[in-house]
Amino acid sequence: MAIQVTTTTTAVMGNTIRARFFLLAATGLVAIAVLVLAWPRFQAGFRYLPVDIAFKRHYRDQLIPTDRLPVLIDFAQQAIDRNDHYRYYDGLGLLHYLRGMDPYTPALERRPAYRLAESATITSLQQSPAQPGAWLRLATVRWVLHDEPATIIQAWKMSIFTSRTNASLLAQRVEMGLAHRQYMDDEAVAMLRDQLLLAWRAQQGSLVRVLARRDHDLAVTGELLVGTYPALLVEMEAWLEKLR
Repeated sequence: MAIQVTTTTTAVMGNTIRARFFLLAATGLVAIAVLVLAWPRFQAGFRYLPVDIAFKRHYRDQLIPTDRLPVLIDFAQQAIDRNDHYRYYDGLGLLHYLRGMDPYTPALERRPAYRLAESATITSLQQSPAQPGAWLRLATVRWVLHDEPATIIQAWKMSIFTSRTNASLLAQRVEMGLAHRQYMDDEAVAMLRDQLLLAWRAQQGSLVRVLARRDHDLAVTGELLVGTYPALLVEMEAWLEKLR
């Protein structure tokens, strides 16, 4: 009887040890699989870190040194090579755009830089369309390159569709809209009027400067507001008069 109990106990212990071994082995395999899948993302994030730091400084100081732009572009491309993520394409597009704008970039290199900005931004938007700033950058690049007005307005509209009330983009949208009013359909005109009203409430100072540059006599703005917001039009005229 004692021998039978001992044999049974040994068998149970053996099964328990095997079960623990298989559990540890399975856990190890899962951990290895997770590590293998996460490693490229970690590498990409590490490569992109200098770009993130540079952008934070840019948004604070509005400056990225000219000689840093090619280096940062290379970092962003290395991140993309390791992880094909929309955020890295968006950063690459912004860097090419800044290089195109940089006054120290050779004249013959500016147009290719803008085209590279366009390409990277389009790729980012294909992966993640809900990026109002990226859509507006795409419209801006096409405006700089004197592309067809329809392609500019299309991207401009998408910027508004994806975030109509984004305060940081209102003045720039109004400026671009005023410059392309003659090419707009009824829908785009209504969107421009809406952005103009939002900008007046949220960014009055920035909007007044835009109007002084783009519509100093309020010809286009008057067309948008006459009959619906006459008092607002008078107020805008008074603000512009202060700048003259």
